[in-house]
Amino acid sequence: MLDAVSPLAATSTEAKLYDALIIGAGFAGMYQLHSLRDRLGISAHVLEAGDGVGGTWYWNRYPGAQCDTASMVYMPLLEETGHIPTEKYAHAPEIQGQAKKIAQTFNLYEKALFHTEVNSCTWDEAKQVWVNETDRGDHFTADFVGIGTGPLNVPKLPGIPGIETFKGHQFHTSRWDYGYTGGSAEGAPMDGLAGKRVAIIGTGATAVQC
Repeated sequence: MLDAVSPLAATSTEAKLYDALIIGAGFAGMYQLHSLRDRLGISAHVLEAGDGVGGTWYWNRYPGAQCDTASMVYMPLLEETGHIPTEKYAHAPEIQGQAKKIAQTFNLYEKALFHTEVNSCTWDEAKQVWVNETDRGDHFTADFVGIGTGPLNVPKLPGIPGIETFKGHQFHTSRWDYGYTGGSAEGAPMDGLAGKRVAIIGTGATAVQC
């Protein structure tokens, strides 16, 4: 379900000129949007592949997901939104909630287009603008482009020979399948795993948290 309806959503392929386009609606993208629009007064919009804000915290909702940076340092705009972190190292649901609160407090949803991936960003020397082509067939032009993307939203599958023919159920932590495991990101019991043998590939922070 969409977090909000965006008037930027368009089916036309006609190019539209904005002062600035921002790619990604995580903390970096939302802060850019807030700063450019509300502090500098320029026309700014954000394009996001997911159906809501939060960036890496939108995608990574695996059980136990937690930030390894102190909450008071990591989460932006705490004073402006009135949020006081409940933990020194906040868990994912609280961080995702802060992302939504920022978008709601500053009315950023009206300047966001979700379910839209930028396929290419090309500088048009003749027109002196950036041309952004999306997977929905739109061409958005802008004087400036802000990049708010990161590597933690893209699943990286292990290079194990035969993984494509594995007959058991498998999924990446950044696309956790609660429909299969049961439970929720908020900590409800994963009763769908009762009696099953579970393997986690990897020994990093994500694997430890899971």
